Parts: sequence; structure tokens; C-alpha cells
Amino acid sequence: MKRRFANQVEGEYFQERIEDDYFKGYACFIKIKDVKKPLIVYNGITNICIKDENYEWFEVYPDNGKYAITIMFDDNNNLIEWYFDISKNIGIENDIPFEDDLYLDMIITPSGEKIVIDENELLEAFNKGDISQEDIDSAYQTLSYLENKYVNNLEELVKFTNYLAERFKSKNKVL
Repeated sequence: MKRRFANQVEGEYFQERIEDDYFKGYACFIKIKDVKKPLIVYNGITNICIKDENYEWFEVYPDNGKYAITIMFDDNNNLIEWYFDISKNIGIENDIPFEDDLYLDMIITPSGEKIVIDENELLEAFNKGDISQEDIDSAYQTLSYLENKYVNNLEELVKFTNYLAERFKSKNKVL
């Protein structure tokens, strides 16, 4: 299992603890800088650039959640994707949010298409004994929760993204 911290991407980094009626957890904003080579990945459908100079990401760590969300924008402020890391744990270490990645991931494209990826990594980790059957069950329960919450309700995901953008824009963090 990999522990991934919110501040592992090079660039301008801001984080905020949010506790309101709409969201409780940590939200981070990253304006990516000093990219030596664009990061192009296969998202299950096509190759897509998710990290390049002046791209912006929100990384979101909800309280009591078993997932983290990375919302990615290109240098023209076009939404690239919503990327959901399904996690065993979400927490804070040295004041930085982290997630213990359970390998299984879900992408939602701007058009609302759902892509589930890295299921093979989840099963490989189980077969190696790195994770338990309980972890697999939890990963699939979280995937089902996210599908119901966001895939079948894309307008809620758009509303949440706009909510984050306004919060950070009001603090002069987002351009």
C-alpha cells in the first residue's frame, strides 16, 4: 500500500481545513510549476496530459471518507478530469493530508463518463498479501458509494468543484 501526501506535486501549494455544512475535511490547491516533462497517462480510454506547467489541481480529503479526489485543470482552466483514489485511510501527518492508496481508482471525465482503473493492481496486492479481503471489500464498497454519489449525479460534482474554486479564489489562490 502506498501512502501519498497532498504536497508531493511540485508547485505553489495551499491547503485549508474546511468545516461547514457542505464539506468537512481538507482541500488543497496546487499550481504546478517547474515541469521538466508533461505527464501523459492512459486513462482507460485515451492518452491524456494531466500535469504540465501552470496546470492547477485541487486535492480533496474528506473527513470519514475512504477516498481522495484530485480535480485537474489544464493551463487554460479547462477541466481535465476528476480522479478518485480509493483509500484505506485518510489522515494528517505533519499537518499535511495523506491517503493510503488501495490501488482501485475511478475517473470521471468532463462529459460524465466513468472509468474504473487499476483493478488489476488491487487484485495483485491481495494476491501478494499486501492487503486483506476486508480491504478489497472496502474498496468496492467505496467505489459503489462514489458511483452513486457522483456518476449518477454529475451536477453535484460540478457544484462541489465550483465551491472549491470560489473558496480558493476568495483567498486569491486561484487565478
